[in-house]
Amino acid sequence: MNIVPLVCLKNARLYDGKEGNEVSLDNVLRQVEKDSMLYVLDLDGIERDNPNLEMYQRLAEHCVLWIDNGPRRIDDVMDTIMSGATNLTLREELWPAMDMSGVQELTDDEIYLDKTRQYQEQKSLHIGYSGDVGIIVFDETVAYGGLPKEPMGIQKRYLYTNSLENVSLWTEQGLGGIIIDLKKKTGAV
Repeated sequence: MNIVPLVCLKNARLYDGKEGNEVSLDNVLRQVEKDSMLYVLDLDGIERDNPNLEMYQRLAEHCVLWIDNGPRRIDDVMDTIMSGATNLTLREELWPAMDMSGVQELTDDEIYLDKTRQYQEQKSLHIGYSGDVGIIVFDETVAYGGLPKEPMGIQKRYLYTNSLENVSLWTEQGLGGIIIDLKKKTGAV
C-alpha cells in the first residue's frame, strides 16, 4: 500500500498536516525523501482561489507533488501542472461544470476527484467520468464498508487518515494508498 505524507498550505505558510504545526520548507525537505510523493493540501487555493504556485515550484525541486488546490477552470489546472504537479485532485463542488475531458487531454498526470462531500451526503462514491480517474476521500468511515472491493473502473482509491493503525483493513478494502499528515508519517506526533 502506498503511504503519502501530507503538508498543508494556509496563508502561504507550510504546516505538517491538516491540523498541524507550522514548519519551514527546509524542515519539510529534510523529512521527505528525495523524489518521493508529497500531497499538498493548499487551503489558500481551495478556500480563496489563491494557490501557492511558487511554493509548488520550490517543493517540486525535491518531491513528486500531488496537489489539491481547488482548480475552478482548465487554466487553473494548467497553472498547477506548470508549477510542478504530477498528480491532481479536483473538487466538483468548486468546479460544477468540470471539463474532465479537457483536463484529460491537457495532461497524462494522474487525476483524482475528492469525493468526501458526496460520500458524507449520499453514502456513495459514484464517478461520472470515464477513463483513469481516481478518488480520494477525507473521511475514514468510508473504509468501514463504504468502499466496494471492486474499483468499478476507478483507477486508484486513496483515503486520508489520522493514523497508520488500520493499514491491513484498508488493504483488504482495496485502497491504493493512504494519505497521512507528514508529522504522523515521520513519527513526530
